[in-house]
Amino acid sequence: MHGVTASSATFWRVGPWFAERGWRAVAVDLRGHGESPRMSGGEGLADLAADVHETVAPLLAPGEHIDVLLGHSLGALTALGLCAERPGLVRSLVLEEPPDSKGGATGFEGVTREVEEGIARTKEDPGAALRDARAENPSWSDEDVANSVAGGLACDAGPVAALVRGGLRGLDLPAKIGALEMPTLLVLGSPDRGSYMLDPERSAVAGALKHGVVETFEAGHSVHREDFEGYVRLLGRWLGRGETLRG
Repeated sequence: MHGVTASSATFWRVGPWFAERGWRAVAVDLRGHGESPRMSGGEGLADLAADVHETVAPLLAPGEHIDVLLGHSLGALTALGLCAERPGLVRSLVLEEPPDSKGGATGFEGVTREVEEGIARTKEDPGAALRDARAENPSWSDEDVANSVAGGLACDAGPVAALVRGGLRGLDLPAKIGALEMPTLLVLGSPDRGSYMLDPERSAVAGALKHGVVETFEAGHSVHREDFEGYVRLLGRWLGRGETLRG
């Protein structure tokens, strides 16, 4: 599950990595993003989690679990919500850069302003947005840059910004992390490179994780785009599959 203003296309390499190793990989567009239905306004994280369950449940046989649930940023928060609402559904969890409940370095108003202004600039001049994204993210592949701009073009700016503003404010992320009972991999970027998880919440979240590990990359908020090879190498080690197919 992707982050805010992105789409399932952000996992254009991660999904095939799983599939090539024998997994059935499913990537979703969260409501108001990509090709999913538009937002009507007033939605919260619980609505996104319910959408994901509605999408994935028909793909599971009776009694079947989700082997690995992976979410980035807003997708990570949605994953936490789904795990809380559907105990036993998910066997293992990967949380990449969940944003802290204070809105990171810029605070909530800064985050929502960035969302609204960024989408507005993208829709006004997609070519300039593409050039800006390329300059701001030199480690990204061309496809990642193009997918980022396409995600902005397809995003419901106002309702998504409102969801971020309302969904994160007052969120007790350490408590949610501490309640997890399944093996969990928490992937964080570096605060010096633009991670959205900052102290003191960063330390509180790491300390609350009871059944998992925390791995930090020399990357910003989008680890899977900035260091894809390192990212999937970590996934392979943590899942215990390496380069082999599932048995």
